[in-house]
Parts: sequence; structure tokens; C-alpha cells
Amino acid sequence: MLEMFSRWRITTSSVLFLLLLAPAAMMAQTHNQATPVTPQAKPAPGTEKAKPAEKLADKPRESAKTKLAKGKFNLKVTPGPLRTIDLKSNEASVAEIVAKLSKELEIPVLMSPVMQKARISVDFEGMPLEGAVLMMAPRPYADYEISGDGGTLTRMVALYLYALNEPPPSESAVVRGDSEAILISGDTEEGTEQASKGEQEVSLSVKMERNQFTVRARKQPLTAVLYEIASKVDIPFEMKYDSSEIVNVDLNNATMEQVVRTLSPNIRLYQRTDLQTYETRPLRLVLAQPTSQTIRM
Repeated sequence: MLEMFSRWRITTSSVLFLLLLAPAAMMAQTHNQATPVTPQAKPAPGTEKAKPAEKLADKPRESAKTKLAKGKFNLKVTPGPLRTIDLKSNEASVAEIVAKLSKELEIPVLMSPVMQKARISVDFEGMPLEGAVLMMAPRPYADYEISGDGGTLTRMVALYLYALNEPPPSESAVVRGDSEAILISGDTEEGTEQASKGEQEVSLSVKMERNQFTVRARKQPLTAVLYEIASKVDIPFEMKYDSSEIVNVDLNNATMEQVVRTLSPNIRLYQRTDLQTYETRPLRLVLAQPTSQTIRM
């Protein structure tokens, strides 16, 4: 009897488990039928997803960077007081580049025999003119004009492209004068008093030490002061007109540029700079025709 009761309990428990399991299975089957999984359809022809904009934009950029053919170059000179250079060259002739550069700058650009046969491959943009020519030749030089008028910018008047171990260009290669002034100072008449002569010598004193000038002049002709300065640096002094300007000046440890800008707006100083070492040497001192009616007294 006890054995029959136990079997009945087991059978009843099994039926209850099946009754509880059946609804869950039916719900799962119903859910699977309601949400069938369908394979993802392929996009129709011509409706492919567009590529990202940045990848499409890269294509024209790559074409813009197409390598130049051998022997070709592109040169651009930005106008203005601070001129910059864009140059891309693939083994191009320096002589051909210089011909275009000279035309753009409107100044002579001279080359040594070695550089006339040279070829270069460079690629730079927005480089100042002085730095750009260093990329074109190992030893470049530049001639500048400095005006005594403080409102006038220093102007480049010539460029030279030379190779290493070559003698520098002639100092008169571009900057040339029509004549050289020879001044005779003092009173040449007989009977001139020594006291008057001594007073005149004291009234004008020009000294130079390590490219620094000490200039003292009291009621002296401008031409006499300029002649003394040119003599100290051993350069020609040229007068374009017979000036009657009288100057009073007292300068200590001044550069030659400062002296020129102090004395008169009619002065022009020409000097050359080695663009590799930045050493500068005066070439010529000129008293030009006045551009206005203003004369310093």
C-alpha cells in the first residue's frame, strides 16, 4: 500500500511539471513564429553607400602633389616689402630659375660659372627671399641701398649666386658710380692764420673702431663730413650735385647706417651682405639729388 502511494506521488509530480513546461514552450514557439529572421537584402545596383567626404577630398590633393617632370620647376614670388618665395624644382637648371627670379624681382641676379651649369631639386613655400637663395646656391650675396630718409625701406638692388671656394663677385659688378669726389678743404689763400686752420680741424672729427663711428662736426659742409667717412672705410664717395648743406652732429659708437640716417635724407649708402655668414661691407657712399625742398641747416 505504501509502495502504491509513493508511485502515485511520483506520477502526480511528473504531470504537474509537464503542465508547467507546456505553456512556456508554446509561448516560445509563438514568439519565433511572430518574429521570423529574414536575411539582409543586398542594396540595389547604384545605391551603394557613399564614401566618407574626407577620403574623396584626398584624391584631388594627391593629384596636386604630382611629381614634376625632370628638368621642370614652379616659381612664385610674393610681392611686397617682405618678399617670400615658393619654389618646386626637379633637377631644373639654376640658370633658368634665376632668369625668372630676376624678372619677378626686377633686379639683376648674377651667377658664377659653376652655378650657371648647376641643377637643383628643392621644394619649399613661403620662404623669405634671403633664405630661399641659400637653398639655391651655397654662397649667395646681396647688394642693398640704404637711404638717409628714415621713411624709406632698405632696398635690395642685386643678387649673386656663387658656389663654395669661388672668389666673391666684384664690388662694382652692379653698384657703379659716374665719378668720385675729390675735396679740398681749408683756406688755400696765402696768409691763412694757423689758428683758423686749427679751429677747422677741431670742428670735424671722424673715428672708426670695430665698424663703430664717432662723428663730431660743428657747422661743417655735409660733403666734407661724408668724404671723411668714406675715407675711413676706404670706399668711393660720389656727389650727384653740389650741395651747400651744413651739418652739426655729435655721434658716439654709431653704425654706418645710423650715421647716414642722421646726416641727410639725400645720402645713399650701398653695401654688400654675404647671406651665408651675414658679414656686411660698404661699397659706395653717394650724395643724391634732393627729392624735396627740405634742406637741413
